[in-house]
Amino acid sequence: MAEQFSKEESFNDEIDLKHLWQIIYRSKWRIIALSVVVTLFAIIFAQSRTPIYVASSTMLIEQEQSKVVELNDIYNEGDSRQEYYYTQLEIITSTPIAEKVVRDLNLVEHPLFNQPPKPKSRWQAFKELLNPPPPSKPVTKEQQQQNKFDGIVGYVLGGMSASPISKTELVIISFQSEDPEFAALAANAIAKAYINNHMDVNLQRVEKSATWLNHSLAGLKEKLIASEDKLQDFEEANSLVDLGGIKSLAAKEIEQLSKNVLTAKQVEEQTGNIYALLNASKDEQETLANLPEVLNHPNLKIVHQQKLDVENKIIELSLTYGLKHPKMIAANAELNKVLDNINNKISRLIASIGSDYRTAQKQTKQAENALAEAKVRYQKLTRVDSTRRELKQDVDTNDKLYQAFFNRLKETAELQGFETSIGRIIDPATVPYSPAKPNKKLIVVLAFMLSVMVGVGATLLLEAFNSTIRSVSDIETRLHQNLLGIVPLVGSNLETKKQQQQFAEQVEHYHFFTGDDHAFSEAVRTLRTSLQLLNLDNTVQVVSITSTIPSEGKTLVTANLAFAVGQLQKTIIIDTDLRKPKVAKNFKIKGPGLSDFIAGNNTLEQCITTDKESNIDVLPAGTLPPNPQELLASNQFKQLIHDLRQRYDKIIIDTPPILAVSDAMIVAKQSDATLYVIKAASTKESQIKASLKRLNQANLNIGGVVLNQVDLQKAIDYEEFSGYYDQYGYTNA
Repeated sequence: MAEQFSKEESFNDEIDLKHLWQIIYRSKWRIIALSVVVTLFAIIFAQSRTPIYVASSTMLIEQEQSKVVELNDIYNEGDSRQEYYYTQLEIITSTPIAEKVVRDLNLVEHPLFNQPPKPKSRWQAFKELLNPPPPSKPVTKEQQQQNKFDGIVGYVLGGMSASPISKTELVIISFQSEDPEFAALAANAIAKAYINNHMDVNLQRVEKSATWLNHSLAGLKEKLIASEDKLQDFEEANSLVDLGGIKSLAAKEIEQLSKNVLTAKQVEEQTGNIYALLNASKDEQETLANLPEVLNHPNLKIVHQQKLDVENKIIELSLTYGLKHPKMIAANAELNKVLDNINNKISRLIASIGSDYRTAQKQTKQAENALAEAKVRYQKLTRVDSTRRELKQDVDTNDKLYQAFFNRLKETAELQGFETSIGRIIDPATVPYSPAKPNKKLIVVLAFMLSVMVGVGATLLLEAFNSTIRSVSDIETRLHQNLLGIVPLVGSNLETKKQQQQFAEQVEHYHFFTGDDHAFSEAVRTLRTSLQLLNLDNTVQVVSITSTIPSEGKTLVTANLAFAVGQLQKTIIIDTDLRKPKVAKNFKIKGPGLSDFIAGNNTLEQCITTDKESNIDVLPAGTLPPNPQELLASNQFKQLIHDLRQRYDKIIIDTPPILAVSDAMIVAKQSDATLYVIKAASTKESQIKASLKRLNQANLNIGGVVLNQVDLQKAIDYEEFSGYYDQYGYTNA
């Protein structure tokens, strides 16, 4: 069973378009009425609105070409251009432009802003009556003029707008006004004011630049002169003529002195080595002569060369002549002479080497001192040159700065008489012939469509919030119960609900026997048939009938069902509503009843009354007891039902509403089946489910649901009960 319910619930989650259409169709006249009313109001609103005219002019905005300095400038150029144009759009719609338009057109004197004040409407007068404005403060004439000027500026600001044309440098400047000629005039004036304002701003910037350059140039001139004077005083104080040449000579001098020091040190080192060797070998003449230092001494090199030459000569002669040959004798004599000369020179060298060594040391010292003095002089020249370069650089810097400012001043002076324009008007605004707003057709169409959507939405929303039971599908899908039958609303063919309610209150108890209402009679007979077929295996003999709350027509259904069953079987009605009984009143019975029999005050024959018109027996509630539940739960009541089963074919019990008291549950335990009566489109689903839950928890057999007081005419129109009665013609014509 639970699986079946889950399948049904999943099926119900799908959107049923036909059901939605039926809901909308049911409220079609309400939706149409709402649409007509809203559309009429929209037409009145559109006709009452003041027509607004829009005039537009097209202007070209030119951007100054910027120089590309870095590679990133190429990639950022698009963003900067976009920012530039958006900035210009904001300038066009700014307050200064609006003020310039007001001044250029002299709008303070324009007829549009000097019209006589309009009389106050009734609504304004009513609002001022409810909320009187504060007393106005006295203002001067200048304040009045300023207030008027500010008001006109606000009007211009509210009517002006500017928008770019995509992928172009064109801008559309628009102005809206109730006066078409003024709209065109203002649109062109805004474009001109923007262009003139840009030129005025540039001119002011040039004038300010010229003033600042003049002031700065005087200071730069004084600074240049002071730096030149300082440089000249420094050169005179240091007697500088050609510092570069002097410094070059000093550098060459240092270079030469460095060479001299190196030479002196070499001579000193050589002389010192010889002096040391001579002192070590002064007693060995032959050893001294063969020393490399002695042999390589400048004073002995020539003599040794002479010796080599003579020795070579002797060798050549010895090949030809003997030792005693005169030429050999002469050559040997020459050799001896050379050797004597060598010995003499070595002797003199030994005698003079100490003096030469001391002289070399002295010369090295003198060369080093000369080099140190030259370096000091060069360092002094370097410091002087550095100071001079700083002074000269200061002079050059001040001169360049002065020349740059001077050239800029000349350019600025030339620009003072030259006006550059940021843009030009491409397409001036013309006087519009038709208003731009309000768009009356659009307002009316939108109002109609919106009203239809609101009407449909409200209908669906109310339907979604409607928690009552109205159709067969509601009983099967929402309550998960079987529908045994429906009982139409008596008088449903009447036009108004008030008439239907009054007729229903005046319906006779024996409406089943009235021949005029065939639909009601057939509905009760259908309910009788459903009851007979309720359980073919076990005969349903005792039937209890209950409802959720009072006033659902439960007692009327009980009586008329008993009338229909009584035509076929012996039937008795028992009224177990011992709190608010209605059976005795409806059947006009006075006397004892159920409570009196259970209490033992009367016999059963004294309590049962036979209805002559319907030929059924009736057991009314009797005297209202203080303890109805105890009586119904007593063994006497159980025994009574047992005895009546032996005497009657059908026992139909009218019970109290189950949500109010639990008497119906006690009675239902003694019955074979329970019929649950629901008033259509009245009882809330939550209340019905709560009552059914109580019955299910008590394991009571719910035979099915009877949907009572169904407006059959609407049900047929909306096809909610299609196939129940219309095919047989049992409708309330």
